[in-house]
Amino acid sequence: MNKNILELKVNNKDKNFEKYLRPQWSWKTLIFIVLFSSALVFVVKDLEIDFIKLVSDSSKYFGDILSRMLPPDFSNLSELIYAMFETIEIAFLGTFIAIVLSIPLGLFSARNLAPNYFIYLVCKTIVIFFRAIPEFIIAMILVIAIGFGAMPGVLALGLHTMGFLAKFYAEDIEHINKGPIDALKSSGATKSQIISFGVIPQILPSFVANNLYILDRNVRMATMLGIVGAGGIGYELQSSFRMFEYERVSAIIILIFVTIFLIDHFSAFIRSKIK
Repeated sequence: MNKNILELKVNNKDKNFEKYLRPQWSWKTLIFIVLFSSALVFVVKDLEIDFIKLVSDSSKYFGDILSRMLPPDFSNLSELIYAMFETIEIAFLGTFIAIVLSIPLGLFSARNLAPNYFIYLVCKTIVIFFRAIPEFIIAMILVIAIGFGAMPGVLALGLHTMGFLAKFYAEDIEHINKGPIDALKSSGATKSQIISFGVIPQILPSFVANNLYILDRNVRMATMLGIVGAGGIGYELQSSFRMFEYERVSAIIILIFVTIFLIDHFSAFIRSKIK
């Protein structure tokens, strides 16, 4: 009979792990929630935002503008497609420039690959500077400097997103597995060999994913840059708004959505093949 009785015994060793278990709602979590809620209330009060009035008033105006935008006007679809294609070209060339510029900056912005602290600091400063300046400001300066057209948009996207890509590259490089790097160093490999055989294979999937993300982002931002004279579908959108052609505006918005939708699926397909 004693063999058929299951005895539950507490393993005293398991009790040693209880001190490492933390409650989900600690006093630090509660303090953070209180501080965050206070900051949120302060911001809403300081900006004088009335959500009730916002919802009640905006619903009426949104209904009016949506009624003017329907049905979409695709009468000049060929012109819109050409403008959208120009926007994609601007985004593609801007992304290419960003990749070319960000590769050396990303390598030297990583602490574990920078030759010395001075070069690391200079590259880090350049990356932060161009990431901090919005595309609109860069595009406005370039439009004044070199005139209207696609080139200001290309350069604005390339310089601004270079800061993002270089940051992504540097962070990926700083978190790579150090084992292959140490093995190559011990075998007497040069700096270029270490980068080629120890760094690039580890960051290649994220490298492709980040580039595709920036391309997707640049297509959307190239649309907005057209408003300041950088060409593409953004210029058509601005012209339609100025002429109160809201039905044409809705057609442009639909075309932009379809383009981004296709690019997103294409990017997902490429990432699946890389992995």
